[in-house]
Amino acid sequence: MKKILLAITASIAGYKACEIIGVLRKKDHNVKCIMSKDAKWFVTAMTLETLSGNKVVSDMFSLPEKRIPEHISLADEADIILVAPATADIIAKVACGICDDIVSCTICASDKPVVFAPAMNDKMYNNPIVQGNIRKLKNLGYYFVGPINGHLACGRQGEGHLASPKDIVDFTEDIIKK
Repeated sequence: MKKILLAITASIAGYKACEIIGVLRKKDHNVKCIMSKDAKWFVTAMTLETLSGNKVVSDMFSLPEKRIPEHISLADEADIILVAPATADIIAKVACGICDDIVSCTICASDKPVVFAPAMNDKMYNNPIVQGNIRKLKNLGYYFVGPINGHLACGRQGEGHLASPKDIVDFTEDIIKK
């Protein structure tokens, strides 16, 4: 059993985090969740807590249960961090070292593998700045799974659709085994 920290960011694909948790739990992984402030618009902490069986952290400045700051203890306890869905915003923050919320601070505080599963509009995903940030992170040892070509929230088909929860979990497990 591995300890997987699932970071959910503000994407319409946020609801798929629920299915990702289900697949991970069926494979006997311990899943803890953190979520960006705006991810709450797409999925609730109560839903994530019920599915994961663990407390969800979304506030950078909530009082930690222990003396160690929450972002440090979460980073230390996890075997891997999975960011799904990963927005252009979180990819840019990590690429630039910006630490202004629980997700970006936890990733920055971690020395464990980090997997990003991008989900965004195809024009956003193919933007040269976003692609540059992805290249930079890959060169630094971060991992990416997807996105795939599929139906987008704007009504178009394009590259930017979140990879399937099964593919995301399979990829994450392959990284854990390295």
